[in-house]
Amino acid sequence: MAVISSNTGGIPEVNIHGVSGFLSDVGDTDDMIKNALYILSDEERLKTFKNNARKEALKFDLHAIVPQYEKIYEDTLSRCLVL
Repeated sequence: MAVISSNTGGIPEVNIHGVSGFLSDVGDTDDMIKNALYILSDEERLKTFKNNARKEALKFDLHAIVPQYEKIYEDTLSRCLVL
């Protein structure tokens, strides 16, 4: 699903403005409504945003993230053991 969210915390890392959805300033409900209507007003545009949002979400799937963390831990431990 396309994402309409606030531009705060770690959200901009997972919701790419204009690609997977739109970011608005915290509390700017008028902008959120405008962005939602923009996405929902065109079926093809909605489909594109949905596909892009899914691709972005898959970057944070456990199968993608866990190996990255394992590598960080292994690299860190190997440096500690060498010292």
